[in-house]
Amino acid sequence: MKTGLCLGGGGSRGYAHVGAIRALTEAGIKIDIVNGTSIGAIMGGMYALYPDADTMTTLVKKVVESVHVNHFNLFRHSTEGPAFLRSWLNEAVCDVAALSKSIQSNRNNIKALKILFDEKRFEDTKIPFSAIATDIIAGETVIIKRGKLVDGILASAAIPGIFPPVMRGKKVLVDGYVLANIPVSQLRQQGADFIISVGLLELPSADYHNGVDLLYYVESLKQQKLEQWAIAQSDFHIPIDMSQFDASHFENYLEAIERGYKTTREIIPTLLEKLEQANA
Repeated sequence: MKTGLCLGGGGSRGYAHVGAIRALTEAGIKIDIVNGTSIGAIMGGMYALYPDADTMTTLVKKVVESVHVNHFNLFRHSTEGPAFLRSWLNEAVCDVAALSKSIQSNRNNIKALKILFDEKRFEDTKIPFSAIATDIIAGETVIIKRGKLVDGILASAAIPGIFPPVMRGKKVLVDGYVLANIPVSQLRQQGADFIISVGLLELPSADYHNGVDLLYYVESLKQQKLEQWAIAQSDFHIPIDMSQFDASHFENYLEAIERGYKTTREIIPTLLEKLEQANA
């Protein structure tokens, strides 16, 4: 049986994935294939290349301390939250020209990704790995599993309107969250028999005060429905409650990692039972 690990997007809340991976490793659960969207692709790529939670934590710390980031850096950005949309509108209104393509360049994102992956390729990973992006020309998800990790993961985290789309052949790629924030079916397509999905839970609130809040709420409802559909296709889901974490600030990465670890460790017995049943 081939066991797959599917890591969802969610801005800097995605550091919780490192803690989840640590708990799975301690429990002796062998992962045969992994994929992810956006920050889930970043963490998934790290895990596939360096399957060790301590190494992952060290690399995260290095990025935090060495790369100048702002609220639109892919390591801090999340499409979740009125604060994000307000910040987006404030900058966009002040610079209409930026709306033609993107508000931010990928310069800092590429710098951060190179710290993590250097010139390594998907073919170099110790665990088969794929990053999920969205092709806005075809209107469908794209499974990226060849080429440089930096290039493929950059496409998976190219927030529409915030970062420039990534050209890959005839495809125009943006963040995978648009269609598959928790890309379970894409992992199933690649041969995973038992899929463990990890989601970064934040329930949308209907408490809105203006049009921006309402826009966020409607987007959150759509995203929640898509994620519920994806989760239903997994064999075991790990929901990590990250609602108290600001997805646009990643200085508290150690706390996020610990939250992911504790949440996953608590449900390991149930997961082991499910795996045993699936192997029977």
